[in-house]
Amino acid sequence: MRYYTKEWYALMQKTDITTGLAKVPDGKYTKKDIDKLFEKKFKKELRAEKKAYDTPPDLSYLMDVLEGEEFDPSDWVLADEATGKTRMPKDREEVRAFIQAEQDAELEEFNARVPFDEEDYRQMFCDIYEERLADLKRWPESGALGKADKRLLALEMVPESIFREAREEERAARKEYNRINRNADRALVKQNIPEYIWEGMHLHDCDVISLKKNGKNIEMVFNIEGMEAEGETPFRKIVFKGGKILERDKGIRISVHEHHHDHDCCQHSNCVFLCCELYGKKSGYEVHMLLAMPSGLKYLTVGAADIEVINNAECCTESTEK
Repeated sequence: MRYYTKEWYALMQKTDITTGLAKVPDGKYTKKDIDKLFEKKFKKELRAEKKAYDTPPDLSYLMDVLEGEEFDPSDWVLADEATGKTRMPKDREEVRAFIQAEQDAELEEFNARVPFDEEDYRQMFCDIYEERLADLKRWPESGALGKADKRLLALEMVPESIFREAREEERAARKEYNRINRNADRALVKQNIPEYIWEGMHLHDCDVISLKKNGKNIEMVFNIEGMEAEGETPFRKIVFKGGKILERDKGIRISVHEHHHDHDCCQHSNCVFLCCELYGKKSGYEVHMLLAMPSGLKYLTVGAADIEVINNAECCTESTEK
């Protein structure tokens, strides 16, 4: 891996570390101080939540869009709530009726809602805070934010001096991250590699369901749920023909589990494909992959004479890689 390395991934995590953080004055904070900040934040979010809960649905903006343009049915997709099937409308009137029906249904549901439960919201707010605090104790922040009181961080607050230091750290990380990405774009995109291979390896955040040797080939199956065509399975198989594993970090052992939906189930795993670098070679291709596993980031590099992309692949039934 030349560009999208483990260090590059760590940089990416630091490009927006101050997003959502509020500044508080420097100083030591007692439990009483933390309790006051907790209550202040809770009341602010409670007001916003109650306002949203008591605001009736309004789809008039869709009517404005519909009336404010020359009608093109291909610009609109109507979905059947019962079946999930989509269709293109025949005319403007069908869209107007669909929007009105949606507005009426949402308004009926809104009028039938139970009163806002402040105690339930407080409990949820407390639970989220405790979960954040536990996560920070298990996986402490590094760099500038690692100096902050974990109780403040769990409230998304940091002292002003630490915020300034973190902002500088963020700027430096973003500058280096963007520099690496520009270099990667120049080096990778200019290669004469078939578009279907580029598209086939576009698997960001897809679970790796299996990795195995099959004769002279290496096969990997990915869960591409949400990217599959209508009516197809959520699995894509990549066949590395005449494949060889050129680099493989220790600890790449894939464990598969099933996640059940209302209508079916789909396989997921403990291994997530983050990104890859694809290189054309005289002998074929090299694919350098960055994977995320519970034990950390892993490198996997496969060389192949050719690459075959198979969508609508069958569901993999094996639970571990070979």
